[in-house]
Amino acid sequence: MTTSNDLIEFHSISQLKFRYVRALDTHDWELMERCLTEDAFAWFSGGKFKQQGRRQIVAFLRELIPASLVSSHIVVHPELTLTGSSTAKGIWRMQDIIYFIEPNPVFAHGNIEGGEEMTGAAYYHEEYEKSGDEWQISSIGFVRIFEVIERKRARAHIDLTVEPARGMRR
Repeated sequence: MTTSNDLIEFHSISQLKFRYVRALDTHDWELMERCLTEDAFAWFSGGKFKQQGRRQIVAFLRELIPASLVSSHIVVHPELTLTGSSTAKGIWRMQDIIYFIEPNPVFAHGNIEGGEEMTGAAYYHEEYEKSGDEWQISSIGFVRIFEVIERKRARAHIDLTVEPARGMRR
């Protein structure tokens, strides 16, 4: 049976996930580091890219998501389970829109020349650890449902404006 304390923990984990997505979309790499345990494990693109350790994960994301990549990630429908007094796991439905302003040789599918838009959906599968009062992500990965890449030539009459603050009030 779910208790009121469980609901408080679920809320805290949800806040952590929302901070993670904000860090991703705003390129706030310091915030991203605070979302991950020191020994966190990440497996992105269904396991194609694997990284062990907070610093390695953030370094990989910085390379994958340069300033010339603009993204919007939305996470919904959390299925959260407490697995112990300081551990939990979760599954989140994710939808993303990504604009590639310049070529991106690191992106999983390659052949990104700049000017593409990618829209997709996936499920994140995560594990969490609580230290003191704070939850952090100890394992994170996603499996795609689908993704669509619209090439530049199909987008010839579309203008993209990127605000320098990327949604952050400064």
